[in-house]
Amino acid sequence: MKVLHISSEKSWRGGEQQIAYLLEETSTADVENEVLCRKGSAFESYCIKHDIPYHAVSFSWVRLFRTAFILKKLARNFDIIHAHTAKAHLLCYYALSVGMTTKVVVSRRVDFVPGSSYFTRKRYNHSGISKYLCVSKAIENIMRSYLYEGKDRCTTVYSGIDLNKFKIKENADIHSIYGLDKSLKLVVNTSALADHKDYYTFLDTVKMVSDQRNDVHFVVFGDGPMKQEIVSYSHNLNIDRAVTFAGFVDNIPALLPDADVFLITSKTEGLGTSIIDAFACKVPVVATAAGGIPELIIDHKTGLLNNIGDVSSLTDSVIKLLDDQDLVNELTKGATERLQMFTKENTAKATIEVYNELIGN
Repeated sequence: MKVLHISSEKSWRGGEQQIAYLLEETSTADVENEVLCRKGSAFESYCIKHDIPYHAVSFSWVRLFRTAFILKKLARNFDIIHAHTAKAHLLCYYALSVGMTTKVVVSRRVDFVPGSSYFTRKRYNHSGISKYLCVSKAIENIMRSYLYEGKDRCTTVYSGIDLNKFKIKENADIHSIYGLDKSLKLVVNTSALADHKDYYTFLDTVKMVSDQRNDVHFVVFGDGPMKQEIVSYSHNLNIDRAVTFAGFVDNIPALLPDADVFLITSKTEGLGTSIIDAFACKVPVVATAAGGIPELIIDHKTGLLNNIGDVSSLTDSVIKLLDDQDLVNELTKGATERLQMFTKENTAKATIEVYNELIGN
């Protein structure tokens, strides 16, 4: 089986890591993988480093239709085209429109309803899209409601993590690295500084917790397009002493176990692989009920679930976990059991099953 994976992103985020895991796992299962990626992107660098056959093209809007002819030509050599991003999906639509006949699989990782314009509906409902792989049941339900026909083209394939990355003998010391007093409790987030992560609610929660107690410090590991606005909002709330913006780090498995609570306040979320990381590090989670998060967080069993934007409830949940070790132990036990559903091996197995179904194996 030959599969061409398409990624249009410039940078490296959760979606790109999922593609990398899929390439790694499926390469041992009689699947020949190649990649179509953006010139100069992080994924092109990844392909070079790991000797993965790839094709680098322009994903600029003005050249995308022209790129579709490149894809149409390439597609003749593959059994399946797997589009992992929104622009990759659009590229496949253009290629199908000019005669590409290879089966197309589209990964859907966001939990909002696609646009209502005629063009968008036509693209999503194109008969050439053989399967939508949704990273949560929540997204699958959205897509089934959105499609005019062929609703059975939607199926859930959960994202997964590499559990081996979390088998670390020595964990990093966040207090020492960032010059924090050893007596401080640590509440962390590892999400990108992007709109859907709703860091305004996160910082409002920092403010409310800090008004009640002075033994808690919040650390944000991540970067993103909204960094300037989010840091400015922190200044305006006068909570600079209570929060550290640590930027992007590549050693989360070593850092996360030092945290007392993981807090994520997203307003939309496909699934939330950062929560899975927290599960693996046995850090109790406080989260909002956005998108697929309730498929990870079973309230009071694998974490504490709160309404989106509910700062008061989030604050109470954080404080409860800081003070109740018995509850922490109960939640981390439940989270560890839940974690077994969300491994990269399971993701690859489910994806290969879809591939085999499409080509009749």
